[in-house]
Amino acid sequence: MLLVCTLEDVLCLSSRPETCPVRASANMGLESVTHVVSENNSGDEVLELLEKQNGICRTEFKAALVDITWFTESMGAGKPLQLENRHRLQVKRVAAAGTIAVPVSSHACQRRTTLNNRNRLFTDALKILAENAELSENEGRYLAFTRASSVLKSLPYNVTKMDDLKGIPNLGDHSRKVIEEILEGGTCNEVQNLIQNERYQTLMKFTSIFGVGVKTADKWFREGLRTLNELRASKIKFTKQQEAGLLYYEDLILPVTKVEADLIQQIIEEAVHRFLPSAVITLTGGFRRGKEYGHDVDFLITHREEGREEGLISKVISWMTAQGIILYDDTMDNSYHKWKNKESEIFDRFAKCFSIFKLQKMVHNLEPSGTCSHGSLATNETRGIRLAGHAGSSQHLTASAAKDKDWKAVRVDLVVVPFGQYAYALLGWTGSRLFERDLRRYAKHFGHMMLNSHSLFDNKQNKFLLAATEEEIFAHLGLDYIPPQERNA
Repeated sequence: MLLVCTLEDVLCLSSRPETCPVRASANMGLESVTHVVSENNSGDEVLELLEKQNGICRTEFKAALVDITWFTESMGAGKPLQLENRHRLQVKRVAAAGTIAVPVSSHACQRRTTLNNRNRLFTDALKILAENAELSENEGRYLAFTRASSVLKSLPYNVTKMDDLKGIPNLGDHSRKVIEEILEGGTCNEVQNLIQNERYQTLMKFTSIFGVGVKTADKWFREGLRTLNELRASKIKFTKQQEAGLLYYEDLILPVTKVEADLIQQIIEEAVHRFLPSAVITLTGGFRRGKEYGHDVDFLITHREEGREEGLISKVISWMTAQGIILYDDTMDNSYHKWKNKESEIFDRFAKCFSIFKLQKMVHNLEPSGTCSHGSLATNETRGIRLAGHAGSSQHLTASAAKDKDWKAVRVDLVVVPFGQYAYALLGWTGSRLFERDLRRYAKHFGHMMLNSHSLFDNKQNKFLLAATEEEIFAHLGLDYIPPQERNA
Protein backbone atom coordinates (compact mmCIF):
# COMPACT_ATOMS: atom_id res chain seq x y z
CA MET A 1 0.00 0.00 0.00
CA LEU A 2 1.25 3.48 -0.90
CA LEU A 3 -0.39 6.77 0.17
CA VAL A 4 0.82 10.17 -1.00
CA CYS A 5 -0.61 12.96 1.13
CA THR A 6 -0.33 16.37 2.75
CA LEU A 7 -0.66 17.21 6.46
CA GLU A 8 -4.18 18.47 5.69
CA ASP A 9 -5.08 15.00 4.49
CA VAL A 10 -3.80 13.46 7.71
CA LEU A 11 -5.70 15.99 9.82
CA CYS A 12 -8.90 15.30 7.89
CA LEU A 13 -8.46 11.55 8.09
CA SER A 14 -7.75 11.77 11.81
CA SER A 15 -10.90 13.68 12.60
CA ARG A 16 -13.37 12.56 9.92
CA PRO A 17 -11.90 9.66 7.90
CA GLU A 18 -15.20 8.92 6.16
CA THR A 19 -15.32 12.32 4.46
CA CYS A 20 -11.82 12.89 3.13
CA PRO A 21 -10.03 10.15 1.18
CA VAL A 22 -6.32 10.55 0.67
CA ARG A 23 -5.55 11.86 -2.79
CA ALA A 24 -3.56 9.68 -5.15
CA SER A 25 -0.24 11.01 -6.39
CA ALA A 26 -1.52 11.12 -9.96
CA ASN A 27 -4.19 13.67 -8.97
CA MET A 28 -2.08 16.09 -6.95
CA GLY A 29 1.00 18.22 -7.45
CA LEU A 30 4.03 16.52 -5.96
CA GLU A 31 5.29 19.88 -4.75
CA SER A 32 2.46 19.90 -2.19
CA VAL A 33 3.24 16.43 -0.87
CA THR A 34 4.54 16.37 2.70
CA HIS A 35 4.38 12.65 3.50
CA VAL A 36 4.58 9.40 1.57
CA VAL A 37 3.15 6.55 3.63
CA SER A 38 3.96 2.95 2.76
CA GLU A 39 3.37 -0.55 4.11
CA ASN A 40 5.98 -3.32 3.66
CA ASN A 41 8.31 -1.23 1.49
CA SER A 42 11.68 0.38 2.06
CA GLY A 43 12.38 4.02 1.29
CA ASP A 44 14.37 3.00 -1.79
CA GLU A 45 11.44 0.99 -3.12
CA VAL A 46 9.07 3.93 -2.66
CA LEU A 47 11.45 6.34 -4.38
CA GLU A 48 12.00 3.92 -7.23
CA LEU A 49 8.25 3.57 -7.69
CA LEU A 50 7.73 7.36 -7.66
CA GLU A 51 10.58 7.79 -10.13
CA LYS A 52 8.99 5.34 -12.56
CA GLN A 53 5.38 6.47 -12.15
CA ASN A 54 5.79 10.23 -11.56
CA GLY A 55 9.23 11.07 -12.89
CA ILE A 56 10.49 12.51 -9.60
CA CYS A 57 14.14 13.14 -8.90
CA ARG A 58 14.98 11.36 -5.66
CA THR A 59 17.70 13.83 -4.70
CA GLU A 60 15.22 16.73 -4.91
CA PHE A 61 12.20 14.97 -3.37
CA LYS A 62 11.76 16.43 0.12
CA ALA A 63 8.61 14.68 1.42
CA ALA A 64 8.98 12.45 4.46
CA LEU A 65 8.95 8.72 3.69
CA VAL A 66 7.15 7.04 6.57
CA ASP A 67 5.80 3.66 7.59
CA ILE A 68 2.06 3.01 7.84
CA THR A 69 2.38 2.87 11.65
CA TRP A 70 2.84 6.66 11.77
CA PHE A 71 -0.31 7.15 9.73
CA THR A 72 -2.48 4.85 11.86
CA GLU A 73 -1.08 6.29 15.11
CA SER A 74 -1.84 9.80 13.86
CA MET A 75 -5.41 8.80 13.04
CA GLY A 76 -5.77 7.35 16.52
CA ALA A 77 -4.42 10.53 18.13
CA GLY A 78 -6.57 12.79 15.96
CA LYS A 79 -3.54 14.79 14.82
CA PRO A 80 -0.28 14.31 12.89
CA LEU A 81 2.28 12.97 15.33
CA GLN A 82 5.91 14.04 15.55
CA LEU A 83 8.01 11.79 13.32
CA GLU A 84 10.36 9.45 15.15
CA ASN A 85 13.18 7.37 13.67
CA ARG A 86 11.07 4.23 13.94
CA HIS A 87 8.52 5.83 11.60
CA ARG A 88 10.94 6.71 8.81
CA LEU A 89 11.60 4.40 5.87
CA GLN A 90 15.25 3.65 5.23
CA VAL A 91 17.04 4.98 2.19
CA LYS A 92 20.54 3.92 1.17
CA ARG A 93 23.10 6.56 2.04
CA VAL A 94 25.35 8.05 -0.59
CA ALA A 95 28.97 7.03 -0.03
CA ALA A 96 31.36 9.72 1.08
CA ALA A 97 33.93 11.00 -1.42
CA GLY A 98 36.76 8.55 -1.93
CA THR A 99 34.86 5.56 -0.55
CA ILE A 100 33.27 2.67 -2.37
CA ALA A 101 29.56 2.16 -1.77
CA VAL A 102 28.16 -1.35 -1.49
CA PRO A 103 24.53 -0.96 -2.64
CA VAL A 104 22.11 -3.42 -1.07
CA SER A 105 18.66 -3.89 -2.58
CA SER A 106 15.64 -4.47 -0.38
CA HIS A 107 14.54 -7.17 -2.83
CA ALA A 108 16.19 -10.57 -2.47
CA CYS A 109 15.84 -11.06 -6.23
CA GLN A 110 18.28 -8.17 -6.77
CA ARG A 111 20.86 -9.46 -4.32
CA ARG A 112 23.47 -12.14 -4.92
CA THR A 113 23.37 -14.44 -1.92
CA THR A 114 25.77 -17.36 -1.86
CA LEU A 115 26.09 -20.10 0.75
CA ASN A 116 28.99 -18.20 2.29
CA ASN A 117 27.09 -16.57 5.14
CA ARG A 118 29.46 -14.24 7.03
CA ASN A 119 26.88 -13.31 9.65
CA ARG A 120 25.49 -16.66 10.77
CA LEU A 121 25.46 -15.68 14.45
CA PHE A 122 22.82 -13.04 13.70
CA THR A 123 20.91 -14.89 10.98
CA ASP A 124 20.51 -18.01 13.13
CA ALA A 125 18.98 -15.91 15.90
CA LEU A 126 16.64 -14.09 13.51
CA LYS A 127 15.65 -17.41 11.94
CA ILE A 128 14.44 -18.67 15.34
CA LEU A 129 12.37 -15.51 15.80
CA ALA A 130 10.96 -15.95 12.28
CA GLU A 131 10.08 -19.58 12.99
CA ASN A 132 8.26 -18.59 16.17
CA ALA A 133 6.33 -15.90 14.29
CA GLU A 134 5.34 -18.46 11.68
CA LEU A 135 4.23 -20.88 14.40
CA SER A 136 2.10 -18.05 15.82
CA GLU A 137 0.73 -17.36 12.31
CA ASN A 138 2.01 -13.79 12.45
CA GLU A 139 2.86 -13.24 8.78
CA GLY A 140 4.10 -9.67 9.28
CA ARG A 141 6.65 -10.56 11.95
CA TYR A 142 7.68 -13.68 10.06
CA LEU A 143 8.48 -11.65 6.93
CA ALA A 144 10.22 -8.91 8.93
CA PHE A 145 12.65 -11.32 10.61
CA THR A 146 13.10 -13.39 7.44
CA ARG A 147 13.95 -10.33 5.34
CA ALA A 148 16.34 -9.05 8.00
CA SER A 149 18.09 -12.41 8.10
CA SER A 150 18.19 -12.59 4.32
CA VAL A 151 19.84 -9.21 3.83
CA LEU A 152 22.50 -10.08 6.41
CA LYS A 153 23.27 -13.30 4.51
CA SER A 154 24.00 -11.29 1.38
CA LEU A 155 26.53 -8.93 2.97
CA PRO A 156 30.11 -9.49 1.71
CA TYR A 157 31.56 -8.58 5.11
CA ASN A 158 31.27 -9.52 8.79
CA VAL A 159 29.13 -7.18 10.88
CA THR A 160 31.22 -6.23 13.91
CA LYS A 161 29.51 -3.00 14.98
CA MET A 162 26.16 -1.32 14.45
CA ASP A 163 27.71 1.28 12.14
CA ASP A 164 28.30 -1.56 9.69
CA LEU A 165 24.52 -1.62 9.14
CA LYS A 166 24.11 1.99 8.07
CA GLY A 167 22.04 2.17 4.90
CA ILE A 168 21.17 -1.54 4.98
CA PRO A 169 17.45 -2.08 4.19
CA ASN A 170 14.94 -4.45 5.82
CA LEU A 171 16.37 -4.08 9.33
CA GLY A 172 13.58 -3.03 11.66
CA ASP A 173 13.98 -1.87 15.24
CA HIS A 174 13.40 -5.36 16.66
CA SER A 175 15.98 -6.99 14.39
CA ARG A 176 18.51 -4.26 15.13
CA LYS A 177 17.97 -4.73 18.85
CA VAL A 178 18.70 -8.47 18.48
CA ILE A 179 21.87 -7.76 16.49
CA GLU A 180 23.06 -5.14 18.98
CA GLU A 181 22.49 -7.48 21.93
CA ILE A 182 24.49 -10.24 20.23
CA LEU A 183 27.29 -7.82 19.39
CA GLU A 184 27.47 -6.74 23.02
CA GLY A 185 27.04 -10.08 24.80
CA GLY A 186 27.29 -12.85 22.25
CA THR A 187 23.68 -13.99 22.65
CA CYS A 188 20.13 -12.63 22.65
CA ASN A 189 18.04 -13.32 25.75
CA GLU A 190 14.79 -13.36 23.78
CA VAL A 191 16.13 -16.05 21.47
CA GLN A 192 17.58 -18.11 24.33
CA ASN A 193 14.28 -17.97 26.21
CA LEU A 194 12.41 -18.96 23.08
CA ILE A 195 14.61 -22.01 22.53
CA GLN A 196 13.58 -23.22 26.00
CA ASN A 197 9.91 -22.40 25.45
CA GLU A 198 7.70 -25.50 25.60
CA ARG A 199 5.28 -24.37 22.91
CA TYR A 200 8.07 -23.47 20.49
CA GLN A 201 9.85 -26.78 21.08
CA THR A 202 6.67 -28.84 20.71
CA LEU A 203 5.36 -27.09 17.61
CA MET A 204 8.76 -27.27 15.94
CA LYS A 205 8.75 -31.03 16.59
CA PHE A 206 5.17 -31.56 15.42
CA THR A 207 5.52 -29.47 12.26
CA SER A 208 8.62 -31.47 11.34
CA ILE A 209 6.27 -34.44 10.85
CA PHE A 210 5.47 -34.91 7.16
CA GLY A 211 1.89 -33.75 6.59
CA VAL A 212 1.52 -31.64 9.75
CA GLY A 213 1.00 -27.88 9.49
CA VAL A 214 0.95 -25.13 12.09
CA LYS A 215 -2.80 -25.26 12.79
CA THR A 216 -2.75 -29.01 13.39
CA ALA A 217 0.39 -28.83 15.55
CA ASP A 218 -1.11 -26.03 17.65
CA LYS A 219 -4.36 -27.99 18.06
CA TRP A 220 -2.45 -31.01 19.35
CA PHE A 221 -0.44 -28.80 21.72
CA ARG A 222 -3.62 -27.24 23.13
CA GLU A 223 -4.97 -30.75 23.66
CA GLY A 224 -2.01 -31.42 25.94
CA LEU A 225 0.15 -33.52 23.61
CA ARG A 226 3.89 -32.94 23.82
CA THR A 227 5.77 -35.95 22.37
CA LEU A 228 5.65 -38.27 19.38
CA ASN A 229 4.94 -41.21 21.67
CA GLU A 230 1.93 -39.36 23.07
CA LEU A 231 0.74 -38.70 19.53
CA ARG A 232 1.11 -42.33 18.54
CA ALA A 233 -0.70 -43.50 21.68
CA SER A 234 -3.55 -41.03 21.19
CA LYS A 235 -6.85 -41.69 19.44
CA ILE A 236 -6.21 -39.06 16.81
CA LYS A 237 -7.33 -40.06 13.33
CA PHE A 238 -4.30 -39.18 11.24
CA THR A 239 -4.33 -38.51 7.53
CA LYS A 240 -2.42 -40.99 5.38
CA GLN A 241 0.31 -38.39 4.95
CA GLN A 242 0.61 -37.92 8.70
CA GLU A 243 0.68 -41.68 9.23
CA ALA A 244 3.60 -41.87 6.83
CA GLY A 245 5.25 -38.93 8.56
CA LEU A 246 5.08 -40.67 11.93
CA LEU A 247 6.02 -44.05 10.55
CA TYR A 248 9.23 -42.81 8.94
CA TYR A 249 9.86 -39.84 11.23
CA GLU A 250 13.34 -40.86 12.38
CA ASP A 251 14.53 -41.08 8.75
CA LEU A 252 12.72 -38.02 7.41
CA ILE A 253 14.22 -35.62 9.94
CA LEU A 254 17.72 -36.67 8.86
CA PRO A 255 19.34 -34.47 6.19
CA VAL A 256 19.44 -35.83 2.65
CA THR A 257 22.93 -35.68 1.12
CA LYS A 258 23.83 -34.67 -2.42
CA VAL A 259 25.14 -38.22 -2.95
CA GLU A 260 21.70 -39.58 -2.01
CA ALA A 261 19.99 -37.03 -4.25
CA ASP A 262 22.15 -38.10 -7.21
CA LEU A 263 21.35 -41.74 -6.50
CA ILE A 264 17.63 -40.98 -6.46
CA GLN A 265 17.98 -39.17 -9.77
CA GLN A 266 19.45 -42.33 -11.31
CA ILE A 267 16.44 -44.32 -10.11
CA ILE A 268 13.99 -41.75 -11.48
CA GLU A 269 15.77 -41.50 -14.82
CA GLU A 270 15.56 -45.26 -15.33
CA ALA A 271 11.86 -45.28 -14.38
CA VAL A 272 10.91 -42.28 -16.54
CA HIS A 273 12.88 -43.40 -19.61
CA ARG A 274 11.05 -46.72 -19.58
CA PHE A 275 7.91 -44.82 -20.57
CA LEU A 276 9.26 -41.65 -22.16
CA PRO A 277 12.73 -41.87 -23.72
CA SER A 278 14.53 -38.51 -24.07
CA ALA A 279 12.57 -37.01 -21.18
CA VAL A 280 14.62 -34.47 -19.21
CA ILE A 281 14.92 -34.89 -15.42
CA THR A 282 16.34 -31.95 -13.47
CA LEU A 283 17.32 -31.80 -9.80
CA THR A 284 16.00 -28.53 -8.35
CA GLY A 285 15.57 -26.92 -4.92
CA GLY A 286 18.49 -26.33 -2.59
CA PHE A 287 20.70 -28.86 -4.35
CA ARG A 288 20.51 -26.83 -7.56
CA ARG A 289 21.55 -23.79 -5.50
CA GLY A 290 24.73 -25.63 -4.47
CA LYS A 291 23.72 -27.12 -1.13
CA GLU A 292 25.23 -30.40 -0.02
CA TYR A 293 22.29 -31.25 2.26
CA GLY A 294 18.52 -30.83 2.17
CA HIS A 295 15.34 -32.03 3.86
CA ASP A 296 13.89 -33.49 0.64
CA VAL A 297 14.69 -33.89 -3.06
CA ASP A 298 12.77 -32.14 -5.86
CA PHE A 299 12.80 -33.06 -9.55
CA LEU A 300 11.26 -31.51 -12.65
CA ILE A 301 10.41 -33.83 -15.54
CA THR A 302 9.68 -32.55 -19.06
CA HIS A 303 9.94 -33.47 -22.74
CA ARG A 304 10.71 -31.23 -25.69
CA GLU A 305 7.66 -32.54 -27.53
CA GLU A 306 4.93 -30.89 -25.49
CA GLY A 307 2.06 -33.23 -24.69
CA ARG A 308 4.22 -36.34 -24.53
CA GLU A 309 4.47 -35.86 -20.74
CA GLU A 310 0.72 -36.27 -20.16
CA GLY A 311 -0.15 -39.29 -18.02
CA LEU A 312 3.51 -39.96 -17.29
CA ILE A 313 3.46 -39.47 -13.54
CA SER A 314 0.97 -42.25 -12.78
CA LYS A 315 2.88 -44.73 -14.96
CA VAL A 316 6.20 -43.94 -13.29
CA ILE A 317 4.81 -44.13 -9.75
CA SER A 318 2.98 -47.39 -10.47
CA TRP A 319 6.15 -48.99 -11.82
CA MET A 320 8.33 -47.82 -8.94
CA THR A 321 5.72 -48.99 -6.42
CA ALA A 322 5.79 -52.43 -8.01
CA GLN A 323 9.57 -52.41 -7.65
CA GLY A 324 9.25 -51.65 -3.92
CA ILE A 325 10.82 -48.20 -4.22
CA ILE A 326 7.80 -46.15 -3.15
CA LEU A 327 6.77 -46.26 0.51
CA TYR A 328 4.15 -43.50 0.19
CA ASP A 329 2.76 -41.40 -2.64
CA ASP A 330 0.23 -38.63 -3.14
CA THR A 331 -0.27 -38.07 -6.85
CA MET A 332 -2.28 -35.29 -8.49
CA ASP A 333 -3.07 -34.50 -12.10
CA ASN A 334 -2.36 -31.28 -13.97
CA SER A 335 -5.22 -28.82 -13.30
CA TYR A 336 -3.76 -25.78 -15.05
CA HIS A 337 -6.61 -25.71 -17.58
CA LYS A 338 -9.01 -24.87 -14.74
CA TRP A 339 -6.89 -21.98 -13.57
CA LYS A 340 -7.81 -18.31 -14.04
CA ASN A 341 -5.28 -16.94 -16.48
CA LYS A 342 -4.40 -13.76 -14.59
CA GLU A 343 -4.53 -15.17 -11.07
CA SER A 344 -1.21 -15.08 -9.24
CA GLU A 345 -0.39 -17.99 -6.95
CA ILE A 346 2.58 -19.25 -4.99
CA PHE A 347 1.76 -22.88 -5.65
CA ASP A 348 1.47 -24.40 -9.10
CA ARG A 349 -0.97 -26.79 -10.70
CA PHE A 350 1.38 -29.18 -12.46
CA ALA A 351 0.96 -32.95 -12.38
CA LYS A 352 3.06 -34.04 -9.43
CA CYS A 353 3.69 -36.64 -6.79
CA PHE A 354 4.76 -36.07 -3.20
CA SER A 355 6.38 -39.35 -2.22
CA ILE A 356 8.63 -41.19 0.20
CA PHE A 357 11.32 -43.36 -1.37
CA LYS A 358 12.91 -46.43 0.13
CA LEU A 359 16.57 -45.78 -0.53
CA GLN A 360 19.18 -48.46 0.02
CA LYS A 361 21.95 -47.14 2.31
CA MET A 362 24.71 -49.16 0.58
CA VAL A 363 25.23 -46.55 -2.14
CA HIS A 364 28.84 -47.70 -2.69
CA ASN A 365 27.50 -50.90 -4.26
CA LEU A 366 26.20 -48.93 -7.24
CA GLU A 367 28.01 -49.35 -10.50
CA PRO A 368 29.97 -46.27 -11.60
CA SER A 369 27.93 -46.07 -14.79
CA GLY A 370 24.86 -45.23 -12.75
CA THR A 371 23.00 -48.42 -13.68
CA CYS A 372 20.38 -49.19 -11.03
CA SER A 373 19.87 -52.67 -9.69
CA HIS A 374 16.45 -52.58 -8.11
CA GLY A 375 17.08 -55.83 -6.35
CA SER A 376 19.45 -53.88 -4.10
CA LEU A 377 17.70 -50.53 -4.17
CA ALA A 378 14.39 -51.73 -2.87
CA THR A 379 13.83 -55.16 -1.39
CA ASN A 380 10.78 -57.23 -2.19
CA GLU A 381 9.50 -57.12 1.38
CA THR A 382 8.13 -53.60 0.87
CA ARG A 383 6.06 -54.36 -2.22
CA GLY A 384 2.43 -53.54 -1.65
CA ILE A 385 3.17 -52.01 1.75
CA ARG A 386 0.14 -50.53 3.50
CA LEU A 387 0.36 -47.73 6.02
CA ALA A 388 -0.94 -48.54 9.48
CA GLY A 389 -4.55 -47.53 10.01
CA HIS A 390 -4.27 -46.95 13.77
CA ALA A 391 -1.78 -45.59 16.24
CA GLY A 392 -0.78 -48.93 17.78
CA SER A 393 0.37 -50.43 14.49
CA SER A 394 2.12 -47.22 13.53
CA GLN A 395 4.14 -47.22 16.74
CA HIS A 396 5.13 -50.84 16.28
CA LEU A 397 6.16 -50.32 12.67
CA THR A 398 8.20 -47.26 13.54
CA ALA A 399 10.19 -49.17 16.13
CA SER A 400 10.77 -52.17 13.90
CA ALA A 401 11.62 -50.08 10.85
CA ALA A 402 14.35 -48.23 12.71
CA LYS A 403 16.08 -51.41 13.91
CA ASP A 404 18.86 -52.91 11.83
CA LYS A 405 17.47 -51.78 8.50
CA ASP A 406 19.74 -51.18 5.53
CA TRP A 407 17.55 -48.55 3.88
CA LYS A 408 16.46 -44.99 4.51
CA ALA A 409 13.12 -43.26 3.88
CA VAL A 410 13.60 -40.06 1.87
CA ARG A 411 11.08 -37.39 0.83
CA VAL A 412 10.97 -36.97 -2.96
CA ASP A 413 8.79 -34.59 -5.00
CA LEU A 414 8.29 -35.27 -8.72
CA VAL A 415 6.80 -32.53 -10.89
CA VAL A 416 5.88 -33.10 -14.55
CA VAL A 417 5.98 -29.89 -16.59
CA PRO A 418 4.90 -29.07 -20.17
CA PHE A 419 7.98 -27.88 -22.06
CA GLY A 420 6.52 -24.44 -22.81
CA GLN A 421 6.30 -23.74 -19.06
CA TYR A 422 9.56 -25.41 -18.11
CA ALA A 423 11.66 -22.25 -17.64
CA TYR A 424 9.10 -20.76 -15.26
CA ALA A 425 8.77 -24.04 -13.35
CA LEU A 426 12.55 -24.35 -13.07
CA LEU A 427 12.79 -20.82 -11.67
CA GLY A 428 9.95 -21.40 -9.21
CA TRP A 429 11.14 -24.78 -7.95
CA THR A 430 14.77 -23.69 -7.55
CA GLY A 431 14.02 -21.19 -4.76
CA SER A 432 14.93 -20.01 -2.28
CA ARG A 433 11.52 -19.30 -0.76
CA LEU A 434 12.17 -15.61 -0.10
CA PHE A 435 13.95 -15.14 -3.43
CA GLU A 436 10.86 -16.41 -5.25
CA ARG A 437 8.52 -14.35 -3.08
CA ASP A 438 10.45 -11.16 -3.75
CA LEU A 439 10.69 -11.98 -7.46
CA ARG A 440 6.89 -12.13 -7.65
CA ARG A 441 6.62 -9.00 -5.52
CA TYR A 442 9.04 -7.14 -7.77
CA ALA A 443 7.18 -8.26 -10.91
CA LYS A 444 3.89 -6.98 -9.49
CA HIS A 445 5.03 -3.65 -8.06
CA PHE A 446 7.58 -2.54 -10.63
CA GLY A 447 6.73 -4.46 -13.78
CA HIS A 448 2.93 -4.57 -13.51
CA MET A 449 3.24 -8.28 -14.19
CA MET A 450 2.04 -11.47 -12.53
CA LEU A 451 4.66 -14.18 -12.15
CA ASN A 452 4.20 -17.77 -11.03
CA SER A 453 5.68 -21.18 -11.81
CA HIS A 454 3.61 -21.44 -14.99
CA SER A 455 4.01 -18.08 -16.69
CA LEU A 456 4.57 -14.33 -16.65
CA PHE A 457 1.57 -12.17 -17.53
CA ASP A 458 2.15 -8.55 -18.58
CA ASN A 459 -0.84 -6.47 -17.49
CA LYS A 460 0.15 -3.52 -19.67
CA GLN A 461 0.40 -5.57 -22.85
CA ASN A 462 -2.40 -7.91 -21.71
CA LYS A 463 -0.47 -11.00 -22.77
CA PHE A 464 1.69 -13.84 -21.52
CA LEU A 465 5.44 -13.49 -22.11
CA LEU A 466 7.13 -16.59 -23.47
CA ALA A 467 10.50 -17.70 -22.12
CA ALA A 468 12.69 -20.67 -23.00
CA THR A 469 15.28 -19.97 -20.27
CA GLU A 470 15.52 -18.39 -16.83
CA GLU A 471 17.71 -15.66 -18.36
CA GLU A 472 14.80 -14.62 -20.58
CA ILE A 473 12.48 -14.35 -17.58
CA PHE A 474 14.92 -12.04 -15.78
CA ALA A 475 15.19 -9.99 -18.99
CA HIS A 476 11.38 -9.66 -19.19
CA LEU A 477 11.43 -8.30 -15.63
CA GLY A 478 14.30 -5.91 -16.35
CA LEU A 479 16.52 -7.62 -13.78
CA ASP A 480 20.13 -8.77 -13.96
CA TYR A 481 20.29 -12.55 -14.20
CA ILE A 482 21.22 -14.23 -10.93
CA PRO A 483 22.43 -17.84 -11.23
CA PRO A 484 21.00 -20.52 -8.90
CA GLN A 485 24.11 -20.60 -6.67
CA GLU A 486 23.46 -16.95 -5.76
CA ARG A 487 19.76 -17.30 -4.89
CA ASN A 488 20.27 -18.57 -1.32
CA ALA A 489 18.24 -15.77 0.22
